[in-house]
Amino acid sequence: MNYLEVTITTTEEMSESLANLFWELGAGGVVIEDPRVLRQHFEDQTWDYWEIPEELLEAENIELKGYFPIDSRLVETMAALRDRTEEIKHLFPGGRVEITETEVAAENWATSWKAFYKPEKIGVRVVIKPSWEDYQEQKDDVVVEMDPGMAFGTGNHPTTAMCIRALEEYVFPQCRVLDVGTGSGILAVTAAKLGAGKVLAVDHDPISIDATRQNIDLNRVEDQVSVLQEDLVSGIEEKVDIIVANIIADVIIKLIPQALPLLDKNSIFIASGIIKERQSEVEEVFRHHAFSIEKTLQEGEWVALIARRG
Repeated sequence: MNYLEVTITTTEEMSESLANLFWELGAGGVVIEDPRVLRQHFEDQTWDYWEIPEELLEAENIELKGYFPIDSRLVETMAALRDRTEEIKHLFPGGRVEITETEVAAENWATSWKAFYKPEKIGVRVVIKPSWEDYQEQKDDVVVEMDPGMAFGTGNHPTTAMCIRALEEYVFPQCRVLDVGTGSGILAVTAAKLGAGKVLAVDHDPISIDATRQNIDLNRVEDQVSVLQEDLVSGIEEKVDIIVANIIADVIIKLIPQALPLLDKNSIFIASGIIKERQSEVEEVFRHHAFSIEKTLQEGEWVALIARRG
């Protein structure tokens, strides 16, 4: 299957809202090309100049690239993207939005973003390392090797990073973890590497399932992590100690009541992928279903909620 690469050139203040729009519309992958971040990596001497095109380093605006499968839903998806983009633009007077479209083959997308993906320490201990990169492991590092392919989940998006930090804090030896909307399997593998005894990674997307299986093998955690292609938690009956879901607010709201039978009292639900404008709405649903909000993490316009089952 080929993909439509949709590029939105925009300004910093609009970038997070537009990135979230890609996720909400079901993009199979999103690349954020922020020249400020790239220049910071060079100043820190973590990347080499030759790895990135000069025109990208000199750019002033941010480019967001979302990838949508070319199928029967594409026309409707693109219409929704343009309508929602205009709505967002009205919230930011003077903001810039330019949209371009290019058809790309799946195999080209699968390798084109690799230059932007480097080893990175996300939490206190967890280091996300691309499988094709070298990394000198330090004492106490928990190294998670990833090759996300077409699936979302490299660790450097704020919503994923907040989940990783939460898992560092809440995973305990031999606990049971359910990763809903696993994407590339990054959170499931991280939980296993942090000491979870049993992890179930769930996603409805076959591309994500394939990527997750590959990353389980890559990290040699096949004895701890299993994979299920399913819509949210349908058909799952076994109780867990921790649920982690890095999705979007609407899906988390739908998931909360479904998760109740899977969590005993004092068990933890880590919910991320929530834009700040939806935070209070998600919190209200948690409280309505006997959860208390134990901790809130925020990075930019993104929020992660850590809720405890009452």
